[in-house]
Amino acid sequence: MAKQKKLMTNTFFVAVIAVFCTILWGTAFPGIKIGYEMFKIGADDIASKILFAGERFALSGITVLFIGLLTKDRKKLKPQKKDFAPIALLSLFQTFLQYLLLYIGIANITGTKSSLLTSVAAFGSVILSAVFFKNDSLTFKKVIGCILGVVGIIIMNINGDGLFGFTFMGDGLVILSNLSGAAGNVISKKISNNRSPVKVSGYQLLIGGVGLILTGLLFGGNLYFYDTSCVLILLYLAAMAGIAFMLWTMLLSYNDVSRIAVFNLLIPVFGTMWSGIFLHENIFTLENIISLLLVSSGIFIVNFNIKQ
Repeated sequence: MAKQKKLMTNTFFVAVIAVFCTILWGTAFPGIKIGYEMFKIGADDIASKILFAGERFALSGITVLFIGLLTKDRKKLKPQKKDFAPIALLSLFQTFLQYLLLYIGIANITGTKSSLLTSVAAFGSVILSAVFFKNDSLTFKKVIGCILGVVGIIIMNINGDGLFGFTFMGDGLVILSNLSGAAGNVISKKISNNRSPVKVSGYQLLIGGVGLILTGLLFGGNLYFYDTSCVLILLYLAAMAGIAFMLWTMLLSYNDVSRIAVFNLLIPVFGTMWSGIFLHENIFTLENIISLLLVSSGIFIVNFNIKQ
């Protein structure tokens, strides 16, 4: 256990794993939009989008638990009565609400814009962590990093006429989604210390996924697998989320929330890159370039305050 803690708190190892997670999450933005196209889910078919999200995360949870069964800690995967309430609460914020809102909002804005808005999760986590953890206080440098990121988001939302191109069903829902994810980071930190990160991430993804499936079906959602590409995109999104959440939960269990959550600022960088590659979006606008520079600089400023 001591060796594992030493490894999971090592500055270089933490950075490598956290960056790897953000690279995976960055692919989700174009991946989700491509998935909508493959499953022929219309822009107004919210129920099917929720069902799509549910199947993805239920499969993610199964993937994580299967990986856990292959390890020497598989006995720790068996859920106990005391695990249900905290894991269900985490599932509510980190999977059900976060992705219920995200899957609706992401269809109404570009992949580039949605990836940039995920920086809200980093700032929300830093602030919430300061409220709930005394040893993770809100410092001046963290505040400056957050302010720079917010300025970046504002610049990104200025349209060609110099006005704010903000819509609640697009920008608003994506922001609320990421605030829910920020709350999830804090809850994950609180409940993961004495529990297997594999168990926590696996069951919270499975529970949240089932909740989304039931919600989607309740409102008349349908998924039609037209060809093998539908299966492949769903499997990729499921595996990507499962692996990223499992590693992220491990990092949170050994480190301050602000130290780990601030790496969410890299998701806009990778999300914009993947959106440009796969969706052929114009990412080289002046607003996007300035926004990326401001938002990405926050990761250095906030981490600069961390002492190893």
